[in-house]
Amino acid sequence: MNDDEVEARLRDALRQFAGDAPPGVSMLTTVTTESARRGRRVRLAALASGAAALVAIGAAVPFALRGAPPALVAAPSSPASPAPSSPASPVPSSPARSVPVPSATAWFSARPATLVAATVPPSLVFPVSPPTGGGYGTPMISLTADRLTLFQTLPTTASVTVTVYDSQPPAPTARSRATQAVVAGRAATVYEWAWSDDDQTNPDSSPRVSLVWQPSARTWLRLDADAGTAVPLLIAYAEALKPGGVKAETPFTFTLMPSGWTVDDISPAVVTFAPPGTDPTAGFLFKLVVQLDEEPGLQPKFAGPSTAGVRVGERQAWLTTTPEVQFLQVPVDGGRSLILQVSPAAALPQDVLLRFAAGIGVTPSAQVSHG
Repeated sequence: MNDDEVEARLRDALRQFAGDAPPGVSMLTTVTTESARRGRRVRLAALASGAAALVAIGAAVPFALRGAPPALVAAPSSPASPAPSSPASPVPSSPARSVPVPSATAWFSARPATLVAATVPPSLVFPVSPPTGGGYGTPMISLTADRLTLFQTLPTTASVTVTVYDSQPPAPTARSRATQAVVAGRAATVYEWAWSDDDQTNPDSSPRVSLVWQPSARTWLRLDADAGTAVPLLIAYAEALKPGGVKAETPFTFTLMPSGWTVDDISPAVVTFAPPGTDPTAGFLFKLVVQLDEEPGLQPKFAGPSTAGVRVGERQAWLTTTPEVQFLQVPVDGGRSLILQVSPAAALPQDVLLRFAAGIGVTPSAQVSHG
């Protein structure tokens, strides 16, 4: 594989989570929700065997969003997270030394960064419990664009995503058609909407449906469903959500993280970090992404002139640098490897990136990322 092929492959990887974004900043919330739903739909089958390590808990618990990362964790009584897995297999007798990797971009003039004690939550708690059995799929809890979400397939094979808000969420689009409904005795709003004017006027295009209601004093929920899902089915699902909650373990543990950065997304396979000034999104752009890869990482995933051997703690690792992305591949136990994907907007000095990576552990709930 030549260098051009490496860069093309990396570009594809970088773009694989880019959603279909219609114009207009007023649709940002809707774009974020729907693009995340599509990604979860693709990944759910691969993750279902252990998706999110869900554990029922006795009562709903409050949580905080981006303003206070430590408060994202679950109930105060939740057990400590499992110890991270031990580092990778023994280092080869003559490991490569850490050296700066050639690059056409100023990766090594990255903004100064200080590593501080990590505030990544060991678990996420969704404030209501979803239905189980009877054909319902395994629920998957995530932090998506800085909001707690729960994704689940229905007995009809349709899927729903429930997103938590601390205030009433806006209509999905400016042209959404709103009708009033009732969920468990509480007032609710049903929105029927379309992505574009073409969808809006196309008689063969089924409208998308969202349901918004307030189940408790401090919590609003928005339920988004596949196009064509019947409103009574959505209301029935909303009423099947019960007080209490479910907990999902975070896939990785972190000793350190860059000071001032925030945790934007957590799924069973991925954790993303956003530098200061980055708006919450459901994608990988402008972020540092940590994920588990199915390859052992004993050889570089992207071999070629863009890749050099580096040391991460006591481990032999591989750093690939192109003008558009950096990939750091670090072997871990179990025949897998960590992949750190770094966009130029999230660039760190190389020594800081390697120290950050050295403090990452893999929890038993971590799933391999399938894109």
